[in-house]
Amino acid sequence: MRKLSFVCCINRPDIARSCALASPCLLPEAGHQLILVGGANSAGSGMSTGLTLAKHEWVVMFHQDVCLPDGWDQRFNNALDTALALHPNAAVVGVYGVQADATHVGYVYDRDRWIGSALTRPMAVRSLDELLLAVRVGSGLCPAPELGWHLYGTDLCLAAHARGLEALVVDVPCEHRSSLPRLDQPLTAAAREHVRAVGRAYGRSAEVLLQRWPHAAPIHTPVMSLHADFLLEQTIAWVDTL
Repeated sequence: MRKLSFVCCINRPDIARSCALASPCLLPEAGHQLILVGGANSAGSGMSTGLTLAKHEWVVMFHQDVCLPDGWDQRFNNALDTALALHPNAAVVGVYGVQADATHVGYVYDRDRWIGSALTRPMAVRSLDELLLAVRVGSGLCPAPELGWHLYGTDLCLAAHARGLEALVVDVPCEHRSSLPRLDQPLTAAAREHVRAVGRAYGRSAEVLLQRWPHAAPIHTPVMSLHADFLLEQTIAWVDTL
């Protein structure tokens, strides 16, 4: 079985221990490489560290609050083999994303429910959710540090396309135990402030993404569609109405 390099940025060891590090395929006997990055100031910085230390061709970057079910590595490898047979130029692969026409594809367990639907084949996408994505080391791709902690999956897809490479979603479900409150439920004061903080950070990342890819708009992401006239103030105003 293909060995993988897993990269996880950690700022909450308690969450990492109960989620990411509890994944069976990350036990030493599985034989994969696990790179834990602490103190990174952006996903791009953390991923850069991981790519520098990676011993294997594919680097899987995933959130500390993601849990990979038993056998996930074998299922991912099988899906990757199928994907590469159909799309030999694939350089970025994820589990949930958005196609150029704004169609969401993929299947993951997010917080308290399944979202999306199972896939019968790899699907080309223009944006990937950052909960988990894999990058081929030889592609030279790495998230831009100035994006911070949001939208780097979309940045990787756009960068891959600019190099004549492909970004795909494959059917390899995992569990995302995010603490972000759902917006379809009543919010406490603390939850509302959490959402505001995330919304502001996302908005700043969106501005950077649009500056990096001015001719790509509209850019459809798992959270929202970003248009050329996007302003950070719009996102802040929207969050403050929740």
